[in-house]
Amino acid sequence: MLSICLPFYRNSGMLAHQYAVWAGYPSALKDQIEIVLVDDGSPEPAMDVPRPDGLPPLRIYRVLEDRPWHQHGARNLAAREANGSWLFLTDMDHVLPAESLAVLLERVARVNDGVFLFHRLDAPDLTPKMKNGVPHPHTNTFAVRKAHFWALGGYDEDLQGYATDGYFLRRLKAHGTTLLMDAPIVRYSREVIPDASMRAPDGVDPYVFRRQAKRTVDNDRVIAEKLAAGLPPTVMNFPWEQSL
Repeated sequence: MLSICLPFYRNSGMLAHQYAVWAGYPSALKDQIEIVLVDDGSPEPAMDVPRPDGLPPLRIYRVLEDRPWHQHGARNLAAREANGSWLFLTDMDHVLPAESLAVLLERVARVNDGVFLFHRLDAPDLTPKMKNGVPHPHTNTFAVRKAHFWALGGYDEDLQGYATDGYFLRRLKAHGTTLLMDAPIVRYSREVIPDASMRAPDGVDPYVFRRQAKRTVDNDRVIAEKLAAGLPPTVMNFPWEQSL
């Protein structure tokens, strides 16, 4: 089984779109997956978003504190509670089309291990997401065996702030990754779906918010000190419950 894992925070419109995509998967694909959704203490709960008929098996968990920049913990919770031997982790603004899911399921059925990254297309025109003329995979979108994810220690919840996710991606890449060009994911910007991705608090300029949030702590120093002391990543350091 493949577990599709993703966090939710004030993304009601984007989640409704995800629900429509998941409900539209062919039955043969639904039989091979589950969805593990983690509400990261959102003031607009994921449970309030109407769920259509025909969804794949779905479980929703909720972090019981609204902690700033707690996306690492939400991903760890999804990975811990997933039943699948393989995990597909992504963010709410990235959609896995049925055609790409079929390719991914076929690929992971043939291998015992590995880490897969994904080519990206920007909605609505499906323009390839490129950087310096080459495909630009998303930091938080990858498929990995659950055992491999936890062998690396999971996301370190001591790291804080926006754009700290790359620390875990570097650990993944150190063990080798494969970019899947034939299983693209589709990214939705806030111009297409207004709550597709992280939103600043009401009345706060989003650009200023992101800049201020990039260094809430000196993450490089935290990592260096933990490595010197031989400390593993901090994981599951928060209260949570299952909502569905």
